Amino acid sequence: MCGAFEQHNKAMHEWAAILHDWPDDAASRLNIRPSLTAGTIDAEGYRERSWSLLPRWAKEPKLKFSTFNARAEGIENKPAFRDAWKRSQRCVVPASRYFEWPTIDGKKQCHALAPQTDRALLLGGLWEIWEAEGERKETFTIITTAASPDIAWIHHRSPLILFPGELNCWLSGSPEDAAKLLQPKAESGLGAQAIDSPAKTT
Repeated sequence: MCGAFEQHNKAMHEWAAILHDWPDDAASRLNIRPSLTAGTIDAEGYRERSWSLLPRWAKEPKLKFSTFNARAEGIENKPAFRDAWKRSQRCVVPASRYFEWPTIDGKKQCHALAPQTDRALLLGGLWEIWEAEGERKETFTIITTAASPDIAWIHHRSPLILFPGELNCWLSGSPEDAAKLLQPKAESGLGAQAIDSPAKTT
């Protein structure tokens, strides 16, 4: 799963070839949690959205169940996500790292997961727009898959990790083609580091 991540502005601009329209003045967000705003990239470019997808059919702008993550398995049939999936409302959520809290020696220990090389960490997601009585909300969810073997000790689920060469298919391909990417990588390419806690956004 993924319950917290960061978007460090320096990292976002180091990936300029991929995130070409990331705003120069975008603030670093160092502890993004569900309901907070994050930068996303869709087929049209950069868009800020709130994290936890609100389906367009919702009667009010809140849900009684969690939608910040969406399991890849059967996503096309799940009521909260199927409309966004069928409409190809897919996005990429860039992250400088994300956080998990595995239990080690009986205690939860925060770990930061980030690429071991300078490649971008690109997480697959879905976006939606909810509108009612003049109110409008743009939201997203991060899709999860079974974790790659190299990070399964942290958590048995992980965000859907996309490689740069897969972005065109993910953002602009058909649902059938994009579905082929809903698989864990043989190796995530991520390293895990134990930390006290995520930094606070300044």
